[in-house]
Amino acid sequence: MLYTFAGLIIDIRFHHDFGKQLCSRYVYEGTEAPDFTVEVDEQMMAAERKFDIYNSSDGVIESLAAYREICNRAYAYGCMFMHCSAISYKGNGVLFTAPSGTGKSTHSALWRRYFGEVVQIVNDDKPFLRFGENSVEVCGTPWDGKHHRSNNICVPVKAIVILSQAKENRIYKTDAKQALYHILNQTIRPDDPALMNTVLDFCEKLLQQVPVYALECNISEEAVLTDYNAIKGNFDED
Repeated sequence: MLYTFAGLIIDIRFHHDFGKQLCSRYVYEGTEAPDFTVEVDEQMMAAERKFDIYNSSDGVIESLAAYREICNRAYAYGCMFMHCSAISYKGNGVLFTAPSGTGKSTHSALWRRYFGEVVQIVNDDKPFLRFGENSVEVCGTPWDGKHHRSNNICVPVKAIVILSQAKENRIYKTDAKQALYHILNQTIRPDDPALMNTVLDFCEKLLQQVPVYALECNISEEAVLTDYNAIKGNFDED
């Protein structure tokens, strides 16, 4: 079956229903040939199980192994996975990133609640970044977290916000070293040196084009306003 996201057309040959259902909203119905084919074998399944702490089903493991392979293949097409919750605010992409359990999905949901329909969830967990010559876009993928929040769209990235929990809300711009450390911890770091160099090149391009902020926040609308007021100068708004 052919699927499309982030400008890619991929032939993913799932053997289990879980992956087929997960990707059903991303089915490609055009006539172009796929960019590449992914089919998970037993060796890939075994390798993926080493990361599994939930005793997941074969279908879940297959889908994760497929996504890992897609991530590795996508570098050649100018795409990189980033673990974050990505929103579109009036067509402006914002990435909320942090270790799991920090509150990325909660913060995205607060933006949606406060601003309403002008906010779309691009992907709540595992979007792709797509790099052009002078642009970086965030794109939805079927791997979109436990709440399955995503849209098959791409929007230009205008800000990255690194979240941490705090009683009071405070935001500030990060330096390049701090930003790079967090971004590298939220993407796949390949063992292959050539692919790792590509990841570093993508990160450098990302940091050259997109400002990065650190937001210490609680779960409140005030946190959204603290965030918005700091980054809104990067947006294209009417």
